[in-house]
Amino acid sequence: MKTKLMIALFSTLLLGACQNSQMGMDTKDMKETTEMMSSMSGEKMDKMDNMSSKDEKMDNMSSKDEKMDKKMGEMDDMTQSTFTTLDGKQVSLADYKGKKVYLKFWASWCPICLSGLADITQLSEMPPKDSVILTVIAPGVNREKSLEDFKEWFMGVDYHSLPVLVDKDGQFLKKLGVVGYPTSAFIDANGKVVRVQPGHVSNDDIVKTLESL
Repeated sequence: MKTKLMIALFSTLLLGACQNSQMGMDTKDMKETTEMMSSMSGEKMDKMDNMSSKDEKMDNMSSKDEKMDKKMGEMDDMTQSTFTTLDGKQVSLADYKGKKVYLKFWASWCPICLSGLADITQLSEMPPKDSVILTVIAPGVNREKSLEDFKEWFMGVDYHSLPVLVDKDGQFLKKLGVVGYPTSAFIDANGKVVRVQPGHVSNDDIVKTLESL
């Protein structure tokens, strides 16, 4: 009887120990599993954040590209602008499509502009192949003389062969972003404005740029 009782008691203790051991393993496994899932979730969230960041960068790049395309489209439209010569004839930049065009924006009061008139006149008389050299003034804009006063002044200089286009009210200058003199603009054979460059540009650099278009 005592033997049976001892065996029963021993079995009960052994079963309890096994259950406790099993519960301990389950708790440990659950903890490890939870930690692993949290780690995987964190990595997944990081990846998702990185993907979102990349998507935002791509969106920003697309937005910038759209703005650049829009700006370039506006610049291309400007080649349809119409000017007048000093003797009143109408001239459109579209008339020169198929040729590369160099534009020099200048003013009668600008010392740097005046010092470069001889060079730009010479280049206009012997332009690079398939190229046109033109200059642009805006009477009454940025301290420039009125058109009549400019004509009278221009008759007193020695560069009468220099092609001078009149930008009425300075609208073309404003669209192109010209704020100072001298400023140069280069237009390729397709009629696209490819560069606007402030400051003096030598004839050699003008020729090199036109040849590279």
